[in-house]
Amino acid sequence: MLYKRGLIGAMLGVEGIRKAQEKFGKKPLTGEQVRWGLEHLDLDTARIKELGFEGMMMPVKTSCADHEGARTARIAQWDGGAWKVISDWYTADETVTEPIVREMAAKYAAEKGIKPRDCSKEG
Repeated sequence: MLYKRGLIGAMLGVEGIRKAQEKFGKKPLTGEQVRWGLEHLDLDTARIKELGFEGMMMPVKTSCADHEGARTARIAQWDGGAWKVISDWYTADETVTEPIVREMAAKYAAEKGIKPRDCSKEG
């Protein structure tokens, strides 16, 4: 399971760079350009299948305001010899999670003196 999670993380990074290169050209990119690519991922079912990740993840669409892009997960259980997926996909209840995330992010930003980005001002 950790191996698959690592593969997904690596794929998301590569796809973010690929997306950034579509916009900024196939050249060495700045961190800001890569961030732009990661904030504009749009991996649909067909692309996930093309990349070899079918069944491992659901579609993901990220933005400046939504770095998660998806709120789905499944439960896996160790059976003594291997990890087995034992559930269907679950979707997080954002009415519960979102207020907590916003509160904790605001608290962290205040403690660290960070001014949050205003995504409505970005193109």
